[in-house]
Amino acid sequence: GGGGHGEALGIQQQGCAADSGGIAPAFQNVVKGPVNTSKIGSFEEEGEDVIDEAISFYRANVLFRNYEIHGGADRILLYLTLYISACLAKIEKTPNPKEAEKALQMMAFETFALPGQAGFPFNAFFDKAERHEDLEELKAYMKQLREETGQRVCKVGFTP
Repeated sequence: GGGGHGEALGIQQQGCAADSGGIAPAFQNVVKGPVNTSKIGSFEEEGEDVIDEAISFYRANVLFRNYEIHGGADRILLYLTLYISACLAKIEKTPNPKEAEKALQMMAFETFALPGQAGFPFNAFFDKAERHEDLEELKAYMKQLREETGQRVCKVGFTP
């Protein structure tokens, strides 16, 4: 297996979305949603969050043939690697950062499949939410994750 995955790098596991089976590591955020970093303490001196890691290791993760899943953070990294690919494909055609941000914002709000639903790319690795409340919470978490990731991909993608 390749290094550089979730728990191996000490990705934050505290502050997981409630009852998400630990698949929802907290992340620094500026967009509104269920993850509120002000509730779980500052990330300042704690280093990268799961989104930073997904972006940092994007190239390496895309090249891995096998990907070992050791916990929730790894599942989110797997999902984010695919989502970052979609973000990069989307902004490739945009003329400037403002347009790219708008395109990725729209993409974050598009209807998307959740774990356990048809069309979700990694159903083999995620548990299906059993209760409607859990599904709604997971949907809010994933939407916030997508939005925050899109914003960061824009910053990285358009840094001279």
